Amino acid sequence: MIRKTYNSLRKTRNSLFNAVSLITGKKKIDDGVIEEFEEKLLLCDIGFDVTEEIVSKLRMSVDSKIEIEKLIKNTISDFLSDVSFNENDNSKIIMVSGVNGTGKTTSCAKLAHYYKKRGQKVLIIAADTFRAAAKEQISYWCTRNNIECFDIQNSKDPSSIIFEGLKYCKDSNYDKVIIDTAGRLHTSVNLMNELNKMERVVEKFEESYNSWISIDSTSGKNSINQIGVFEEHLKINGIILNKMDGSAKGGAAIPIMKKYGIPVRFIGIGEKIQDIEVFNLDDYLEGFF
Repeated sequence: MIRKTYNSLRKTRNSLFNAVSLITGKKKIDDGVIEEFEEKLLLCDIGFDVTEEIVSKLRMSVDSKIEIEKLIKNTISDFLSDVSFNENDNSKIIMVSGVNGTGKTTSCAKLAHYYKKRGQKVLIIAADTFRAAAKEQISYWCTRNNIECFDIQNSKDPSSIIFEGLKYCKDSNYDKVIIDTAGRLHTSVNLMNELNKMERVVEKFEESYNSWISIDSTSGKNSINQIGVFEEHLKINGIILNKMDGSAKGGAAIPIMKKYGIPVRFIGIGEKIQDIEVFNLDDYLEGFF
């Protein structure tokens, strides 16, 4: 896994290298160097607070041979010490939400494929009734990869589809049930309010279900606002960070997790169905360098 994570962070790593190279090998680190280092570090989107912490530790260091990479890694690890990365493996249901264009539907297919490859019986519930061709897209993924998909033709009520889908698999031996929902913007009042109803339906079947939000890593810190809006309607407990392979802002996962205390569960690292990996903080930090 670390190789795939490493490859997906290439652009972020190049951006971080520009900052680290200012410090590496320097016999003297003056204020000018530190200020330039801070500016370049902020461009990696790791967040203002953690950048300030790193810079503060750098200023306090009396070692001319400071291991800047180790300092950055250790500071970030300490910064995220209150975020729990223990996945709720006992939860069978995963509902995936998010704004339009974050790769949400593709993520549902990738998740289903990931669990299926590990010997689990998986069902996808196609509850995106808003976007044109959404059901066709998820159906295509499922057909190609021999994944079962539940749908109610001509139904425009996602809550009803979810209810019938969960009722259908209640007495079956499914290990994972993944619910694909419509992408929605915070300005879509009706769609946002709809999330409450959908969550209440899911909780009738499993109170501690997984509610994950799909985030586009190329949007960087803007993702923080998205999570805040969705948290007003759902009990978000996980993040899928997509398009990591095309982003120089992979560091944005850090301020996102710190602000909400919500862990990244998976990262999307390509367009193929197998291009998804469980998020591991150590691998992620190794991928920075």
